[in-house]
Amino acid sequence: MTITTVLIKFTKSFITFLFISVLGINASQATLMLRITDTPLTGAPTVITATDQITTGGASTTPDNSPGILGLLSTSFSTPNFFLTASSGVSKPLPPNTNTQADLFLRELAVSSANGGTLTIEISDNDFMLDGLGVNGFLSAGIEGRLGTNPLNTVEVNYFYNTSNLNFDTVGATTLGNGIFSGGYGFNGSYGRIAVNDINQPFSITQIIKIHLEPNFQIMSFESGLQAVPEPDTLFLVGLGLSALIFAARRRNKQQEPFI
Repeated sequence: MTITTVLIKFTKSFITFLFISVLGINASQATLMLRITDTPLTGAPTVITATDQITTGGASTTPDNSPGILGLLSTSFSTPNFFLTASSGVSKPLPPNTNTQADLFLRELAVSSANGGTLTIEISDNDFMLDGLGVNGFLSAGIEGRLGTNPLNTVEVNYFYNTSNLNFDTVGATTLGNGIFSGGYGFNGSYGRIAVNDINQPFSITQIIKIHLEPNFQIMSFESGLQAVPEPDTLFLVGLGLSALIFAARRRNKQQEPFI
């Protein structure tokens, strides 16, 4: 092992330590996971997974191109019917995650298919836990992208918050989204805010993006984000209201002053 390699590994570890220490994020053994399911018209589906902690591939796994950096996942997938040029996921302890915001981001630069079919892309992380005055919080999400030129192309999006704290667990979860877009060209959608409970206890959040592409090398791409935040402090809201009243009073008094 060269000195350069040692320095690179030390730098990555030190940066991760700084994010955890400065932002006050719970450093647990949680795993950021990405799962791809290629469902053909006939036959069994192909399932491939990747995590921010796997550095080697296998029959049902693909390596992370950014090993050693917790919360960052960068890889590519190839299935019998689809090719994913660049899949990226970002979660805690990396920004914008803090002790008052849980953020799960997914980017697919190019999803293409010669044969067409249905592809399900799932990203999930667990052991989120946020600081707030109470136990309540809010969930919001958004997605935008391009869906190829064929009007029969579709994408379906769903987002989940679950106090079971298990990756990809949608049973009994709070659901957000359920939006369906059709081709072609651009699409976008935003969802929320919906209330969630037990934000100060460990929870998991999951994105599920289901894509249908027609044959003949259809290409699509998208970015999708899911956020959970605690309910604002009551005293903060009172202070914000008082500040607004003071500002309005000052503005009114200024407008009533005689011009000299």
